[in-house]
Amino acid sequence: MFLTVVVTVVILAFIVSGYWINEKFEVERQGMLQIASSPTGADVFIDDESSWLQKTNTSKVLPVGEHTIRLSKDGYDSWTKTINITEGLLYRLHYPRLFPLHRDKTTVYDALGVTEVFLSNDRDELLLYSGDPAHVNIDEYASTDATSSNDSNDSKVQSWTLINLKSREIEGKAVTKQTLRDFFKPQEQKARDVVEDFKLPYKLKQSEEPILSRFYDDDYLTIIDSDLITLYKKGEASPILQQRLSFVPSAHVEGGGGDFIVFYAGPRIATLDMELLSIKEWSADGENIGWLDDNMIYTVSDGELIVYDYDGLNRRSIAKNISDRFPVTIAGDEWLYYFSDNNLIRENLRAS
Repeated sequence: MFLTVVVTVVILAFIVSGYWINEKFEVERQGMLQIASSPTGADVFIDDESSWLQKTNTSKVLPVGEHTIRLSKDGYDSWTKTINITEGLLYRLHYPRLFPLHRDKTTVYDALGVTEVFLSNDRDELLLYSGDPAHVNIDEYASTDATSSNDSNDSKVQSWTLINLKSREIEGKAVTKQTLRDFFKPQEQKARDVVEDFKLPYKLKQSEEPILSRFYDDDYLTIIDSDLITLYKKGEASPILQQRLSFVPSAHVEGGGGDFIVFYAGPRIATLDMELLSIKEWSADGENIGWLDDNMIYTVSDGELIVYDYDGLNRRSIAKNISDRFPVTIAGDEWLYYFSDNNLIRENLRAS
């Protein structure tokens, strides 16, 4: 009995350490792949091999090294990426999205006369403005203290319309001043307040912009200083990554729940991938980029909607005759919204 327990413990320790015995009874170093997709249930091809059991969402033990992952599903396009499995570690692919080859397209709102469109931070609502764009002052709404305002919070505001994108029946709703305040309320910026927790070997300079993120169970601090990106892991005094970009970012976005940070200036993009601890530079097809969901970037070029994964891979053209003045988004993981010919269009992302 004692010997059985010892052998079992040794085998489990062997497996947890990233080792496995293959069908040839050879010892291999292993890691694990965890893969999901939208929609779920896509066939998973690993190095061009598949089985009827191999579908998303799933986990699979793989030998250390490079592997090509391809997803396919009847009625949808395909998705592919080459990954590198590391001994004893988990590699997560939880963001792949497949688009239906044929999508139902419906005009859900007449946007004639709309001059400005704003998308909420959660991408579930649109705020439409039908007045003179020169009269829009977002800072005024964002900075107004609702409790000190002389105007009633419930008073209706002309020229504004709110649309809930997750609703099956799309209709414009009247907007109050409180609606505008809530919609444009700035996100909290706490990064500089907790930089001291990282115990940096120097005092943060005014020119350096800190970004806090969390990947798995670890806290990270990314510092931008002009074109220099430096990454610290909490508890370590020295940077774990430092790289100078070929451009100076004008903006950045954290995505994937902390899995990556994207820096960009016009069409030039740099992706800090926390899984790989590396920075990759790439270029989009157009000057103005936006986020389709938490993991996908889009641009509109000559009326064509082009989408990319956050690292620039899986570039796909998915729609035409798109307005480049207004935002494009996915809501409820079910509908694609964009503007075309003064209309708000909705496409179903579930193949019929």
